[in-house]
Amino acid sequence: MSGLYRRLDEWTRARSRLEYALLAGVITAMTALAVGAVLGEPTAVKAVTLGATMTVVYYAFDPNRTG
Repeated sequence: MSGLYRRLDEWTRARSRLEYALLAGVITAMTALAVGAVLGEPTAVKAVTLGATMTVVYYAFDPNRTG
């Protein structure tokens, strides 16, 4: 399992700043939509807004920057 985690970590860190931010935003939006559906209030607008916000935050602060 740790080998899979390491490969996934290396793959995500190899993404460009924009690709990483978009990936984080899409994952956030999909997760918010799934949780909303499970809890009985699937609101696509909230999920998309949260995903867009996370994309901007990840792009602005660039968590993959080394140094």
